[in-house]
Amino acid sequence: MPIDRRRVVALYTMGSLLPPLAEAQAKPLRILVGYPPGGAVDVVAREVAEELRGFGYNAIVENRTGAAGRLATEQMLQAPADGSTVVMMPGGNVSIFTHVYPALKYKPADLAPIASVCAFNFAFAVGPGTPAKTLAEFVTWAKANPGKASYATPGGGTAMHFMGVMFARQAGIELVHVPYRGGAAAMTDVLGGTVPALATTLPNVVQAHLQGKLRILAFSGEAPLPALPGVPTFKSLGYPDLVISETFGFFASAKTPEPALAALQTAVIGAASKPRVVAALEKLEFDSLVLGRSEFAARIQADIARWGPVIKASGYKAED
Repeated sequence: MPIDRRRVVALYTMGSLLPPLAEAQAKPLRILVGYPPGGAVDVVAREVAEELRGFGYNAIVENRTGAAGRLATEQMLQAPADGSTVVMMPGGNVSIFTHVYPALKYKPADLAPIASVCAFNFAFAVGPGTPAKTLAEFVTWAKANPGKASYATPGGGTAMHFMGVMFARQAGIELVHVPYRGGAAAMTDVLGGTVPALATTLPNVVQAHLQGKLRILAFSGEAPLPALPGVPTFKSLGYPDLVISETFGFFASAKTPEPALAALQTAVIGAASKPRVVAALEKLEFDSLVLGRSEFAARIQADIARWGPVIKASGYKAED
């Protein structure tokens, strides 16, 4: 996904019009993250939180792990709806979880999207013990080894899980899903040869690919990336439906007063558009994608509509 630098500069300029922290009393802001410290969501949240301190908020990131990231969202909704507690999470925690968890304790209408801060693609990679050098070779290998063809993901009911489902169906292969509790554990077993393939976020595997520890056979972007010469997109290989990207963004309770939501939007947009944050995200292979409330909400609704038929066709329902 290309970075719209003119948009980033414009949003940064808007955010810079806010009074500096020295001129106004800082407001306390809890940013709940449903994933462990050091993970992708946590790292991005902390990058943005650091800049929020210059936009009138004393922001503190709190890791509330559990229930595949749902616990943090539930706790945010239990806090006072005054704009002092938000959650930062993947958009899929709304758009996908809505279809996956029959007993989900929140609905899209319970959440107010504030702003997205970045986007990223997904990768399909194989470990050193898998002979395939290309996606076509993997399909051939999978057809010849139906009992061995499996792929690891950071968890069941994620975009990566369903990307694998879509790929297997369109390629006409049997591909067994092996869910893990997080991307690090999935990566470890693929590198060790326990599982032949991996579907995960692209930023998580770029360095391992460049170091020759595994091979990215395809990724879900619209166009090839200069940082990954020779790595094709699914689209270029004849899988146009596998153009998939995900966002990280901030959400508040839908009960939050309008002035508080507006102030949070302006601050998050300003912080996420800071050149330092944009550069830090680029270094981690994330694309800066700063969307305000209406645009972010529209993207979430579009993703809800997109994933519904895919998940229904897969027959998957989470157990918890």
